[in-house]
Amino acid sequence: MARVGLNGKAFIPLLSAYACAVPAIMATRTIENRRDRLATILIAPFMTCSARLPVYTMVIAAFVPNRRIAGSLFGSRAAAMFALYVLGFVVAVITARVLKSSILKSSDTHFVMELPPYRWPTPLSLALRVLDRVKAFVFRAGTVILLVSLALAVLAHVHPRPGGSPAIQNSLVGMLGHVIEPVVAPLGLDWRIGVGLVTSVAARETIIGTLGTLYGVDPDSRGLELQQALRREISPASAVALLIFLALAMQCVSTIAVVRRETNSWKWPALQFVYMGVGAYAAAYIGHLVVVYLFA
Repeated sequence: MARVGLNGKAFIPLLSAYACAVPAIMATRTIENRRDRLATILIAPFMTCSARLPVYTMVIAAFVPNRRIAGSLFGSRAAAMFALYVLGFVVAVITARVLKSSILKSSDTHFVMELPPYRWPTPLSLALRVLDRVKAFVFRAGTVILLVSLALAVLAHVHPRPGGSPAIQNSLVGMLGHVIEPVVAPLGLDWRIGVGLVTSVAARETIIGTLGTLYGVDPDSRGLELQQALRREISPASAVALLIFLALAMQCVSTIAVVRRETNSWKWPALQFVYMGVGAYAAAYIGHLVVVYLFA
């Protein structure tokens, strides 16, 4: 941590961010120095949280062939997933270095921590923890996904002009998508992906339900159909751009809210949302160009 200018106490919050950025940001309360704490908060969302995994899995399964790299232990899809984890970590390190050498520069502090006695978890404690996380997903993320899917289904069948049932591209959600499309078009993405990226701000997992609705498939029971639809509509270079954007952008209302609460200001979450979004877009654009150049 010292090499990138972070306090040693940032290790545990950043490690927990691989599960979810919200408790990770709350865990930074143990860092006494305000500048060190802000730096940790601002880079925590770069860690690949569990909410990204369903989206990664869907896109990787659609575009990366399942080939073995290291015998039966490591395949091409696992390598792609690992690369996304590494990408988030590397960008977090670079961002931390930039922040700690500029706007959040502070003097070094000694790291002293008394470790409690650690014990192996019991099967009961593990079962209760798993049950708690499942309930959290079902009652929090699950409800958000359901509401977004219902709203999209309604908007997809509402036409601004009176008449019969419109084609989805002429519906209200289609009109929204066509407004967004010029922004995502340089990445090789269409209006459906643009709508998915907007709705995923509520919860990252909602992009799967959104694409399932817009492509007319059920992502839960017919995931292969959604993968086939993606392969038809976007190129492998565009899939790389989409994965890079999802890995680096801050698309989580809950995270934005907790950053606002922990910093007691809208300045930091606004700055975080902007620089992560702009950086994610730039990296996605570069990744798209590189893949197109390599396979042209």
